Amino acid sequence: MNMNKFDKLKIVVESADHISNLDMSKFKTIIEDGIVSAYQYQHTKHHSLYIEKDIAKDEVVIEFTGKILGAHYPELINKTNIRQCLENINALGICTLDIDDILTYGKVVKADVTIDAEYPDMPSLTTELQACVKNNKRYSTKNKKGNFIIEKEVLTDNRKLRLTIYDKEKEMKRADNKRWLNLLGDAAADYITNYFRGKIRFEMNLTSLKAIKDQLNIKDNSLSLVINSEYNPIMPFLDKVLIDNTEAYEAKSVRDLERLAFMEKYNYDMKMIESEVRRILELSKKKTKPCQQMEKYHLLYNALHSNTSTSLKERLKSALLEIFLIGFVLAI
Repeated sequence: MNMNKFDKLKIVVESADHISNLDMSKFKTIIEDGIVSAYQYQHTKHHSLYIEKDIAKDEVVIEFTGKILGAHYPELINKTNIRQCLENINALGICTLDIDDILTYGKVVKADVTIDAEYPDMPSLTTELQACVKNNKRYSTKNKKGNFIIEKEVLTDNRKLRLTIYDKEKEMKRADNKRWLNLLGDAAADYITNYFRGKIRFEMNLTSLKAIKDQLNIKDNSLSLVINSEYNPIMPFLDKVLIDNTEAYEAKSVRDLERLAFMEKYNYDMKMIESEVRRILELSKKKTKPCQQMEKYHLLYNALHSNTSTSLKERLKSALLEIFLIGFVLAI
């Protein structure tokens, strides 16, 4: 039995009556056309928490991260602690959420499906990922402040998918995270720091109702179905995005040597190489598909840079599968 974990959830529940006892010194009053339309609370200093009593729409909106679990943060948000997350929000004393009704009637409108896995070297992983993405026109890649991001390029927002991969140990050393850890006390801070040592985070951002239903393989976006879904979309996404390179590729012809020279010219930047390949194919009006040409470059690149005969895809599968096996054992 697999158990999905989430670092962030945004929940909407119909009827503003599902929240009460607002501390008005903490909530901001929103007035539209002289009428109070909503009350909003937002906290971003140590962790992210957003609560809104929307009178105009007659609904309650709650958005929170796994840090609401405090010392239990490594567990992330999951089906065994979702009630505890909401109880911890109530324990802040800023409002009272109707937890039973939220668990029953809540709808998830945003979700970050998350896996923290051990991986030895984030910089080398970033380099390999950049080289192993099959089609840089269908899937865009970028490295933003140490976060490697793969996005599915689509015309409609409800079909967008984004996977962010980053060094979680390094991220926990940021000043804001250190301040949050200090609030938890030495024992909890040490436990969390040790837990994330050597770990890389895989985080899939689902930001539309269609993406949530499709990627979690559920019929609707009710909180109950989302939190209990056993289908994790991260590895299937990587399976579609990454090439297979289980066999070593050697330069066996003059054409291979030309490819090597071409790659060296562009400093082995596979995104730039693909862009140039596409440009040349368009000018030559050849019917050859860019992906067919790029497959040869990808295989050659991986033969040059890989320290193992096992493909990156297989190594990532092994790392992520180990997490699921651990989760299965703990669930027994």
